[in-house]
Amino acid sequence: MGVIKYDTSTINSYKIYDNRNGLLSNGIFSILNKKNNQTWIGTYGGGLTLIDSNKLLNINTPQGLNDSFVYDQKFINDVMWIATWSGVNRVKGDPLDPLSWTSFTVKNTNGGLIDNWVYSIEVGEGDNIWFGTEAGLSLYDGRQWYKWDHNNGLGAAYELVKDDNILATDAFQGSHHNVQSDDLPNTGHSNYRPNYIVSMLLDTKNRLWIGTWGGGLSMFDPKSKIFRNFTVKDGLPGNYILALNQGSDGNLWIGSNKGLTRFNGTLFKTYSKINGLISDYVFSIEFGVNNFIWVGGHHGITKLQIDNVTGRLTRLEKK
Repeated sequence: MGVIKYDTSTINSYKIYDNRNGLLSNGIFSILNKKNNQTWIGTYGGGLTLIDSNKLLNINTPQGLNDSFVYDQKFINDVMWIATWSGVNRVKGDPLDPLSWTSFTVKNTNGGLIDNWVYSIEVGEGDNIWFGTEAGLSLYDGRQWYKWDHNNGLGAAYELVKDDNILATDAFQGSHHNVQSDDLPNTGHSNYRPNYIVSMLLDTKNRLWIGTWGGGLSMFDPKSKIFRNFTVKDGLPGNYILALNQGSDGNLWIGSNKGLTRFNGTLFKTYSKINGLISDYVFSIEFGVNNFIWVGGHHGITKLQIDNVTGRLTRLEKK
């Protein structure tokens, strides 16, 4: 548990940050590296931590953070946006100065922020800010708020996914989704919550890709405001989309409850344990130099190399 800073050019060069040397929580939701060698870490219950030149600075609710559960953070120049389980924060200036902080919630945006449980942030054209929440998608353009949910097309219809979702959530026992009762907002079927946005990516063509909890993969066109949904029936291995990233070749890489998938806009190609993954549950995807791809799942990380001609993945090492 905690954060490991690993020098990928060596085998044994790494440093561990955890609650024994500065972190307030060993549960890590997000990591953001800035060009000035600053690393921002969103934690489970320990707020936000800045690592700068191996010095740690913890930022929490006394400074202005909405909640100590921080799921994502993004920068627009020197302005930071933070996703928490109690709404969104914007920080302009010194994060230790309470006057630098602005809070956005369902209440003070008159419902423009569709839900206070915010999981992902993407920065679009014109500094539009997209927020993926437990109840749908919100957009803030600096002046007004807009929102969309399943009623507007987010997530596939239940009839399209119900058979493929049977028993799919068994491996997620202990997560907050499974302990919520069905009469709480945003729940319903425990294995189908199309409004719950687990992952999100704005690609180089300004298309917003949205991973849902059991409703498959959604692609939202910000210009037409139309959703297109993809499910197992279209070639995905699973309808729980846990991670999204875009490769240097423009392909979309998808982490789901049933492996790692590459989508070239036409075809889905899936890799699983048979291809060298340590786990078929893929929670994170990162790219390195020389066509390396790092895949995080249950029980560890898999490092693979991509053959851009054949699409073959070769496992290089496992940590």
